[in-house]
Amino acid sequence: MGDAFDGPSLRYRRVGAASLVVGPALMSVGDLFHPAESWATDAQVVILIDSPARWYAAHLLLFIGMLLFVPGILAFTEVASSRRARAGYVARVLMLASVGALSAVFVFEMVLGRFISEGADKQAGVALLDTFQSPMVFGALVPGLLAFFIGTAIAVVTLVSPAGPFRWPAIVFGLGAFFILGEIVLAIVLLSQIGNILNLVGGIGFARALMMRPMDSHDGSSTPVT
Repeated sequence: MGDAFDGPSLRYRRVGAASLVVGPALMSVGDLFHPAESWATDAQVVILIDSPARWYAAHLLLFIGMLLFVPGILAFTEVASSRRARAGYVARVLMLASVGALSAVFVFEMVLGRFISEGADKQAGVALLDTFQSPMVFGALVPGLLAFFIGTAIAVVTLVSPAGPFRWPAIVFGLGAFFILGEIVLAIVLLSQIGNILNLVGGIGFARALMMRPMDSHDGSSTPVT
């Protein structure tokens, strides 16, 4: 089956495997030097005023990493679909929908960092952040944000049984998503730092198992193609 490795399926698989590593890696780097966060807008803007360039760079890496992670989402949910077609499809739709909401948050944070860097004062920064966090704006993003975690949970549950090479990467990825959700709720950056590193570890494991999976496999087997 050597020729199969030269076809589109293998190229798509390679892109997905690379995405599962590169996307989480960039998000991990961005989060590792992310300034502290607070749901209190006054406190958050004070933190931001002290390090606007760092704030902007962190969210730029998170944004780019999220976009580069899209092929990884497709690969992740394709394996889930091979186990349970309906569950994999639902997971894929939810996770892809969440990319828009997460990207919107990252882009706003980039805008906020540049806004402060260009000389906006604390009052203006607080007003802008209050507007974004209002129910009329942030409330509209909440379903999309939750879609990522719901979709991930569905995919993980699908992949952990029966046992196979995708089980432990899926569990690690699920734990990473749980920590990131904790950061969103509690505004504790350490949680998302741990979460993104877990996603990177899970992504590496998943990419390795994906590249060892037979080209015609529909059961997550790890037997390599020769």
